Amino acid sequence: MKKTITILFFIYANLSFSQELSSIKIGNQVWTQKNFDKATFRSGEIIKEIRSKEDWLKAGYREEPAWCYYNFDSKNAHLGKLYNYYAISDSKNIAPIGWRVPSFEDYYVLVYYLDPLCTKTHFANKGSLAGGNLKSKDSLWVGDFCPQINSNFNALPAGGYSPSINYPEYDWDKKGEKAMFWCISNWNSLLDYVEPDDVERIKVKIQSGKFNDKAIVIRLSNNDCEIDSDDDPKLHGYSLRLIKEK
Repeated sequence: MKKTITILFFIYANLSFSQELSSIKIGNQVWTQKNFDKATFRSGEIIKEIRSKEDWLKAGYREEPAWCYYNFDSKNAHLGKLYNYYAISDSKNIAPIGWRVPSFEDYYVLVYYLDPLCTKTHFANKGSLAGGNLKSKDSLWVGDFCPQINSNFNALPAGGYSPSINYPEYDWDKKGEKAMFWCISNWNSLLDYVEPDDVERIKVKIQSGKFNDKAIVIRLSNNDCEIDSDDDPKLHGYSLRLIKEK
C-alpha cells in the first residue's frame, strides 16, 4: 500500500509541476518560456547539486547527472539551473509528464518557422538571424538590441559553465552575454544537416567515437542577433528548455 501511495504522489507531483510550467506556442510547437529549474527526475529521484569545480569535474568524468547555479551562487536562481548533458539525457527523464527534452530537429523547426529561408545545412553550419526573435526583450542582454519581432521565447543570457584545467579564467561564459541550451544529440540523425561533401567524413568520426563525449548546444550571443550551434563536452553546464509532447 505504501508503495502505491508513493507512486501516486510522484505522478501527482509531476502533473502539478507540468501544469505550472509557463509555455508559449510558436508555430506548431509549444515550448517552456523559462529556463528549466527542476532538481529531480520524473520519478522524484534527486539530481545532484554541485557547488565546486572539483566536484563538477568529478561528476562529469563519472558521467553522473548534475546541476549548478551560475557561479555556484543561488542568487542566480532566477536564470534557471545549469545542467550537464548527463542530466538532460538520462533515461530517468528530467522532463515532467507531457514534456520532453528537445532534439536538434526541434530547434531547427523552431528556427525555420521564424526564418523560412533557412535550410538545414545553413542552420547547422552558419546559423540564422532568428536568434533575435528568441531573445528576451529586456535589459538583461548586454550589447546591441535585436529589432526582430518578439516570439516570446524569452531566452535569457544565463551564461554557462565550461570548466577548464588550463584556462580557469574562462570557466564561466558570462551571464548577460551568452545563452546556451542543450538538445538531445543523435549524431546519426544529424547527418541530414551536413553538407553533402562532408557526410562521409562525419560518418567516419561518428563510427570512430570522436563525438562520444560531446553533444550539441544551441547558442545565442550578445554580439549579434543570430542563433547557431556547436558540439561541446557533455560535462559542460548549460540551460535547458523543454518542448511539449504531441
